[in-house]
Amino acid sequence: MGLVSNKVGRFIATIAGLVALFALRPASVGPVAADDKAANESSPRATSRLTGTDLDGRFHRLGENPRSPAIVVVFLATECPISNEAVPGLNRMAAAYAKRQVQFWGVLSDQTLARADAVRHRDEFRIGFPVLFDPAGDLAKQLRATHTPQAVVLDPDGKIVYSGAIDDRHADLTRRRPEVRQHFLADALRATLDRRQVDVSRTEPVGCLIEQPSARDATAAVTFNRNIAPILNSHCVACHRPGEVAPFSLQTYADAARRAKQLHIVTSSHIMPPWKPNPHFGQFRGERRLTEAEISRLAAWVDAGAPEGTAADLPPPPRFVDGWQLGRPDLVLQLPEAVDIPSDGPDIYQYFVLPSGLPTDRLMSAIEFRAANPRVVHHATVFVDTSGAARQLDADDDGPGYRRAGGGGFTPAGSLGGWGPGVTPQPLPSGMGRLIPRDADLVLQLHFHPSGKAERDQSAIGIHFAPPETKQVVDEILVANMNLTIPAGAAKFRHRASYVLPVDTVVLDITPHMHQLGREIVATATLPDGRVEPLILIEDWDFNWHDHYVYSRPLRLPRGTRIDVSAVFDNSAANPRNPNFPPRTVRWGEQTSDEMCVCFFQVTTDQPDHLGQLVQHNQQFIGRQQAALPSNSRLR
Repeated sequence: MGLVSNKVGRFIATIAGLVALFALRPASVGPVAADDKAANESSPRATSRLTGTDLDGRFHRLGENPRSPAIVVVFLATECPISNEAVPGLNRMAAAYAKRQVQFWGVLSDQTLARADAVRHRDEFRIGFPVLFDPAGDLAKQLRATHTPQAVVLDPDGKIVYSGAIDDRHADLTRRRPEVRQHFLADALRATLDRRQVDVSRTEPVGCLIEQPSARDATAAVTFNRNIAPILNSHCVACHRPGEVAPFSLQTYADAARRAKQLHIVTSSHIMPPWKPNPHFGQFRGERRLTEAEISRLAAWVDAGAPEGTAADLPPPPRFVDGWQLGRPDLVLQLPEAVDIPSDGPDIYQYFVLPSGLPTDRLMSAIEFRAANPRVVHHATVFVDTSGAARQLDADDDGPGYRRAGGGGFTPAGSLGGWGPGVTPQPLPSGMGRLIPRDADLVLQLHFHPSGKAERDQSAIGIHFAPPETKQVVDEILVANMNLTIPAGAAKFRHRASYVLPVDTVVLDITPHMHQLGREIVATATLPDGRVEPLILIEDWDFNWHDHYVYSRPLRLPRGTRIDVSAVFDNSAANPRNPNFPPRTVRWGEQTSDEMCVCFFQVTTDQPDHLGQLVQHNQQFIGRQQAALPSNSRLR
């Protein structure tokens, strides 16, 4: 199976702070012209960025079900007879395709519609699929919807494969055929599921126009209840609520109104929500990002004096899962006793040994970290130890766990990921799992940040085992160049690393890592045919916001693909994050005052024996670099 080697494991263990963690226009019925096809195929594929809040207040990311072979978005209206007439047929279609994991979404894009009236309409017509409330018309603009009803079909890659009428029941607004002759939506959906090209990819929708407000009217109509609460509920209150890591709540109008100007500052400057990757360079699940329209809406609300609006427009508050986000884990491992965190002083990196007690090897489908005291837990990382060395270090240290600077002092048999503020647990795709060897210890590294008063924590991790039939094993590789020397005073020092895949590889995610001098990091994959696949670009690296980025869809990279990582460091006195003043020459090393440049990848292969070859090849790649390091720079 190819577990991480001693050298690679030792390298992973020394990283302090690592968090393992979408121009259509209506046209006549018929095939799309060649030039239109080219335009459509070159358009951005950003299904994962199609988001909305349903009528029950739940936030959704439309493209984040990795098992869904297609997405259907239908624009509806409460007062459009043709739209209402289509509901029963849409209900039947949604129910019929649910067993094939097809996602159906209704959208109400009406600037004059009250949310309470939208809820009544949904219940009266018994709409059997989620309905998203889109009062500002964001989804209508993104998908270029012009009428109700209008259907849009997207394939698993986020490409629009059909847009237009549901069928040909209505020749126009006044002429209705007694029988449907052409089933445009159903035909497009079948072709998509069969992985065939859709014969008719665009038709003229027949129904009621989606009226877009003028810029002045749209600005004047912005209120908290109608426009701002959905933004905060969707992107902010997961952390900004009592008992969570954020310093204040944003759950109510009063909470937000007294911080309105501050909200404008931190959102317009993209400080909040904290999400570092460039939106045009790779697509990831769970993106914590506001659209420019949402940022502009927040600014307009502030400029208008932060009006509250009418109660009928206020969405229900989001419902958060109490306790474990993925349900009760199969195995829960908690700190054996509470740990005391002082009121002030430096950040603390502390290790806790949690024996798994597993009598046999098991494959894990998901791991979830549950912070008992999120006020002081900055991040967590979980390692696997099969040597017993961490257990001995724990026994030799008084008190809960043990503290050690610059790594855990043991050689991990691998890492199982981690947690940081705002990060939600991400299960592996169906049929995949990470190995936890029998009798292994799980070593939990916790980064504590003093809060200003004495605190206690007794966090826990939950393991979800993969079903017994799971066969595809997931492992980890990394790309790095340890020959790193950053001269004192260098403000834009560039460093590069490359690695060529020896087998066909499926890449699930990426975790970049640098220290305080890091300013930018970019990773690409150059395929043997010369095509370049963007992997990630972070242009404003921040050591405090490490994250684990899961691709919207796994990336299939053929043998011979070259993964390139390029980073820029700022070792000048003008860098406020520089830990050395005056600046000194900085080399590769495990301390936070040293530097690193590495990208971790969770990977698998379609051929089981290829995974072991891949991991062993990667181990040798890293091992040669470590052997070339000066003895005083080698990882212990």
